[in-house]
Amino acid sequence: MTELTFTVLKYGFLVLLWVFVWFAVRSLHRDVSSFSPKTSKKHRQREQKARKAATAPAPRPAPAPVASRPTVEQPSILVIIDGPLAGTTIPLNAGQVTLGRAASNSVVLDDEFVSSHHARVFQDPTSRKWAIEDLGSTNGTVVNNQRLTGAAVLPARVPVRIGATTFELR
Repeated sequence: MTELTFTVLKYGFLVLLWVFVWFAVRSLHRDVSSFSPKTSKKHRQREQKARKAATAPAPRPAPAPVASRPTVEQPSILVIIDGPLAGTTIPLNAGQVTLGRAASNSVVLDDEFVSSHHARVFQDPTSRKWAIEDLGSTNGTVVNNQRLTGAAVLPARVPVRIGATTFELR
């Protein structure tokens, strides 16, 4: 092999190595930038337009007639939104709904992380609002991502997790 051929091959492989490194760096950059918290230019422009629209003075609406205090509708059903019984609805007309593994409960949850009498949803006699109480369960009851320590008022659409089951009042 001549010295010229050897030099051409040497520089050819060097160029090929640099092309490979360039593609590898470009690929890594795209991967890292896809996980970056930096928003895209299009998204930033959309947010800027929304901010301008929000700060623009809005026309004043005509004063509304004074009416009586609006009535807040009480939840009427308990809906299981996640878990083995997802989609199940239980009417809240009985005054109390009990949840647990025992067959005597209103809602029987077949889950090893649920106590036999885990929790109850009941209507507070003084405020007439729905409340939830943990019945001394081992693994606890989680209301809106916070562990329940005693009885608490349970507003509509607040998720409650017992074992693998999540439900809310509607």
